[in-house]
Amino acid sequence: MSPTSAINTSNVHAGGGLQATCSFLAEAQPDLISGDWIAVLASEEVSQNLASLSRDFVTIPNYEVLNVYGALRGQSTLARKLRKFRCVFTVFGPLYIWKPRFKSVVGFAQAWIIYPQNECYKRLPVLQRLKTRLKFWIQAQFFKRADVLVVELEHVKEGLVRELGFPAERIHVVHNCLSSLYAQPELWQDLTLSRSQGELALGFLGRNYIHKNTEIFPEIVSALKRNHGISARFYVTFTEDEWRACSPEFRKACVNVGQLTVAQCPKFYRSLDAVVFPSLLECFSATPLEAMAMEKPLFASDRPFNRDICQGHAHYFDPLSPASAAAEIAKVFGGEGTNAAALKHARDHAFGFSSAKERARKYLDLLTPNA
Repeated sequence: MSPTSAINTSNVHAGGGLQATCSFLAEAQPDLISGDWIAVLASEEVSQNLASLSRDFVTIPNYEVLNVYGALRGQSTLARKLRKFRCVFTVFGPLYIWKPRFKSVVGFAQAWIIYPQNECYKRLPVLQRLKTRLKFWIQAQFFKRADVLVVELEHVKEGLVRELGFPAERIHVVHNCLSSLYAQPELWQDLTLSRSQGELALGFLGRNYIHKNTEIFPEIVSALKRNHGISARFYVTFTEDEWRACSPEFRKACVNVGQLTVAQCPKFYRSLDAVVFPSLLECFSATPLEAMAMEKPLFASDRPFNRDICQGHAHYFDPLSPASAAAEIAKVFGGEGTNAAALKHARDHAFGFSSAKERARKYLDLLTPNA
């Protein structure tokens, strides 16, 4: 029997999208093995990370590795392969096909599009600002070509209706969640940080995109020392190119651990004293949930997308004020101390936020052409 539907993850290569994609496919594996009507197109990075989770996707009847980058590299091959399906779920879009010959279900997680007046634009040089606006305008046109858009929180659906005029009835909200990996320590891969004695180890897991606001890390380190007498260092997970582009001041205050496999992430969190998440703009990020799941104090930007996820289980700060972040960190590590009971409640909240199994089921339900 030839597959009638496909899961397309050929464009997923890094960051939170990679973690979420692998979590979904790992959870859906039993259905994909028995369901020969579903094909999977996966990037090399997705395949490698699934292998690190001890998931043997060779047993899936219609599994293929394919790499697509942006709007050009690999797109013609992808378009040709997708023509034979009746329904295609692109886990994270856009899908750069103007007139799909199939029902196109596309995951949307591009906050720049639904918040076009965001403060990140002000940080860009004029020419780069114009190029960035053009890039996201083009992406928006392709998102509009989808039959169904899938989003992770309600505020994203509202933004799509408001900014793109996308019909609300064609938007499905499927809450993102903590990967089941965090409840399976036997799958965690080892990772050791070279920590300096007497220093607070603060961590950030993610790419160095401008909206992540990581540029404030050196100033937080300085404010902790100057205002609170606390020595600290940040541990980040940037690519080599991202790390080379960082300023000398940044590299002095931080240590780059490099990109991690999905299975290394729990041990990364475990090696830290706390997690700092200063992002200015998100649709959804799993980092706060992961930090809470590992019972680490979480210091997060005071933004609605963080409060929606973390509620009262995070320490919030003004992301435009490094002194504000340092003050919140100092309240815990320079005074009050960590609260084991509060961290346990945060862990319970993270695991109860949403179900990976339920998310996988809802995604697979969307793959039927008449859904």
